[in-house]
Amino acid sequence: MWFSLLLIIFVASSGFASDDDLDDVTPRIGHSYGTVLVSTLDGQLRALNTEDGSTKWTLQDDPVLRAPTTVKQGFTFLPNPQDGSLYILKEGILKRLPLSIPALVHASPLKSSDGVLYAGSKRDVWLEIDPLTGTKVETMSATNDKVCPANNKNAVFVGRTEYRISMYDTKNREKTWNTTFSDYTAHLLPSNNDYPFRHYVTSSGNVLTVGPGGEIIWQRDFGLPVVAMYLLQHDGLHKLHFTVMGGETMENIIKLTIVLVCSDRTLDRLDPFLFYACSCSSCGNS
Repeated sequence: MWFSLLLIIFVASSGFASDDDLDDVTPRIGHSYGTVLVSTLDGQLRALNTEDGSTKWTLQDDPVLRAPTTVKQGFTFLPNPQDGSLYILKEGILKRLPLSIPALVHASPLKSSDGVLYAGSKRDVWLEIDPLTGTKVETMSATNDKVCPANNKNAVFVGRTEYRISMYDTKNREKTWNTTFSDYTAHLLPSNNDYPFRHYVTSSGNVLTVGPGGEIIWQRDFGLPVVAMYLLQHDGLHKLHFTVMGGETMENIIKLTIVLVCSDRTLDRLDPFLFYACSCSSCGNS
């Protein structure tokens, strides 16, 4: 119970609200900026069309985070699935550790000042993915016998690293806690990129995409916390920034946008998907 609650806190920065009443608001634009990938907590990687948010394909992999779901007596560790940062819950007090899971793996074997031993390992794999279908053409790692990848001119190579960390308490000589955190290798978008969209997410997995003029481009509900978003290009993944907001805040933004659009347009010029929303609102009847 405590673990689930605190895990949700890590992927949200504001209060929670029911998102059942959120409607898809999906204006379309003419230019395509490629494919957006949304990574959720369960390990799914969804490829979306940037124009309307429609799903192109879905790739299922191992969950981003695998950790004990119960809080142990005395203290336990709570990982953030977005970046692998670690928090310790001890005697009701939540404190962030100075090192993340990847940093602990790189520094291990390590002993902390309070007598906790850290032992870690990591496993790197390359996924050769068909960008049109999401099919895994090949999976390559240090343990594979095959050295050369399959000959697929359109394939995109995506790196994924799995970090495993175990912690031992020297005071009672028993294994205390262990977890596995997985992350994709991604480039940062260059400062001069022409990607025009901003993305907002809620703790429950609602994603709202906004255009350069503040207009809503599309909205999707994935039903699970979003841990990362990427732009898929020929050279791999490029990290996309997103802002976390409360579900009620997102709902109000969508409703306000519909009102403003309706008041600025006549019904006969509205896109079909907005016609019903406007005709059911007070602005559409005025």
